[in-house]
Amino acid sequence: MMDNTVRRYTVVIYSENQIGVLTQVANVFTRRSLNIWSLSAGASAIEGVHIITIVTDAVEKRVLESVKQLEKRVDVMKVFYYTEDQVVYRELALYKVPTGKILESGNIEDILQRYNAKIIEINSTFAVISKVGTTDETQNLYDDLNKFGVMQFQRAGRIVVSRERQEPLREFLRERGTGK
Repeated sequence: MMDNTVRRYTVVIYSENQIGVLTQVANVFTRRSLNIWSLSAGASAIEGVHIITIVTDAVEKRVLESVKQLEKRVDVMKVFYYTEDQVVYRELALYKVPTGKILESGNIEDILQRYNAKIIEINSTFAVISKVGTTDETQNLYDDLNKFGVMQFQRAGRIVVSRERQEPLREFLRERGTGK
């Protein structure tokens, strides 16, 4: 039974790698007035199949309608949607901070260790710090680093794996007799 509670959903779209698929997928969300909170796209573990991962806040009924519309597309193989507790996810965040200020502070090593973050480039002007984690973890690190004056910040779209035992698309393909 679906309710009218707004929740965060992760929609995972398996498709062929065709020009314009991402635009068409985004248009489905736009037509349904669903805001895309996060988006990532890339190759899957299955050769020739790509994954588009979209995070949106909505009521389940609107997400399900979008899923059904997306599955009508010829170049979309299958679409799954998940609640937060049904997936394991991570985001990549990069932070550019002034080198002088972090060196003067004397506690940058403690901050990096606390957040399991790494300096991936450093020069006399700035240091670039990398963090892989949840949205809250990357935001909390931003808040701590902003004491030094974050010069630039970028967080990549969410990538996910379901908590299911088997890759959902593999199971779907196996059931259809086209398993890879």
